[in-house]
Amino acid sequence: MQDQTFSRLAFCATLASWVAISCAPAESDSNNDGGGGGGEATATSSVSSTSSSTSGSGGATSTSSTTVAGTGGDNSGGSGGAEPTGSGGAGTGGWPEGAIPMGNAPVPSAGCGKATTLTTKEYTISSSGQNRVYYVDMPKNYDMNKPYRLFYTSHWIGSRWQDVEGQDFYFLKPQLEADGEQAIFVAPSSDGATWQEKDHALFDDIMELMNENVCYDTTRVFATGFSFGGMITYSLSTNHQAEIRAAVGIAPANYNIWLPEKTRKPIAWMHTTGMTDGTCPWVNNEGQKRGAKFIALEKAEDNGCTIPDNIPTSNGAYSCFDFKDCDPEHPTRVCTFGGGHTNIDGNPNWIPIESWKFFKQF
Repeated sequence: MQDQTFSRLAFCATLASWVAISCAPAESDSNNDGGGGGGEATATSSVSSTSSSTSGSGGATSTSSTTVAGTGGDNSGGSGGAEPTGSGGAGTGGWPEGAIPMGNAPVPSAGCGKATTLTTKEYTISSSGQNRVYYVDMPKNYDMNKPYRLFYTSHWIGSRWQDVEGQDFYFLKPQLEADGEQAIFVAPSSDGATWQEKDHALFDDIMELMNENVCYDTTRVFATGFSFGGMITYSLSTNHQAEIRAAVGIAPANYNIWLPEKTRKPIAWMHTTGMTDGTCPWVNNEGQKRGAKFIALEKAEDNGCTIPDNIPTSNGAYSCFDFKDCDPEHPTRVCTFGGGHTNIDGNPNWIPIESWKFFKQF
């Protein structure tokens, strides 16, 4: 298992170089990110392998408790309607958008039942007129007839896919393996230091290629990322609710990142914030609704939850708050703690533990 101390040092060294231009306060409009960004373009997806990489290992897998009730485990509420007939192809397979019931039967991608040429390595894809790089981590003894979960994992500012793979995809991979599960992990690299508008098109292009070439469950595509990776995760969650079942933002912000016109459709959502985080703070500007607090309130409103007068937060041990009365298919939670801008907190690191608990309930 990866030495978490080494991971922390490597992570901090990278983050220190870029923290000033991440989600710190900016004078420009909230929809402008540090790296600019061009308009989206229709792209023809193509793939070619460029290099291989050995898989890293991740954090601890033991459990931890929160200081409030609820840890995001199984959700038994709601049924969401009958399951669709048939299989194959992208999308939700016949359920009304946003109404996929908890514990639904898998809906296979078009790539199920077909041999794949994709293996665990780096690839390039043509997107928005550029060759973009991404990494695919395939399950051991991949079964072309098994619809796997698929995780789309985005890196923090100034880093690359290698940094996410080196942390075993935010330490999620060992969490799954401890439960006897495997998944397909995808980790793209940004063009420059930051994620931009064109990275929405990149997500679409990669997922189109994955749909045709690997077997995954189209109703269990998950997104996560830390810092600027959490910000692009949030950005994607505002208009890709039909493609992404649930998302976890780790220390995200809702400004200094390109945001599309929000559909305000529901999506299962969780995020984490350290209450001493000065980079992507809980509240950056109350009047302008900038900060992680306002992500939580937006998602709670979109998901039909009851909005409390105040969201309980913790300045000590981490505490996860589950919003009440949400759509059964769209649990909404926020975890806060007395720490800073990080995706590693506690021993064991509770962030991947709680993230996996959230994801696996679907």
